Amino acid sequence: MGGPLPVVEALREAHKNWGWYLALGIVLILTGLYCMWAEGMATVASIVVLGAILLVGGVVQIASAFAAKNAGSIVLLLLSGILEIVVGLMLLGHPGIGALTVTLFISMLLTFGGTFRLVSAIILKVPHLGWTVLSAVITILLGIMLWLQWPFSALWFIGFAVGVSFVFQGAAWTSLAFKLRSLPG
Repeated sequence: MGGPLPVVEALREAHKNWGWYLALGIVLILTGLYCMWAEGMATVASIVVLGAILLVGGVVQIASAFAAKNAGSIVLLLLSGILEIVVGLMLLGHPGIGALTVTLFISMLLTFGGTFRLVSAIILKVPHLGWTVLSAVITILLGIMLWLQWPFSALWFIGFAVGVSFVFQGAAWTSLAFKLRSLPG
């Protein structure tokens, strides 16, 4: 059996490059803090990126339809591709209206998803019921708060949420970098 195990070798390589993980973490944290500070601009940027992703995804789906073998797949791929292109173009053309719509959908998702989680947890008597109920109640309250503040919540919520996500991702990468640095070389 020649050579070290693949996991050990991967850890050695990661240990050598811990500084890059730290740099990534710091950049993500700073980007997240900026998004939280300039949440309106981050909201518009997020909607534009979402629109571009949907547009590209729609084009790929339509191209995939030509490679499909049966009629059902072709129709499904064509219809979903057309829908993605239309929604992508709408978000790109009107990011403000897109932010309004996406924020309203997120509000509904949080409210109804939290309610479903709360009722399910109680009926199913899940383990750690208290934490699940607390999580569900916080989710419901966040959804209701977004809805009550809508349309104004659309100006800041998406950008702020993206910023919070970047900060937590950056913290995770930073933590990983320090853990990698502490490993023996």
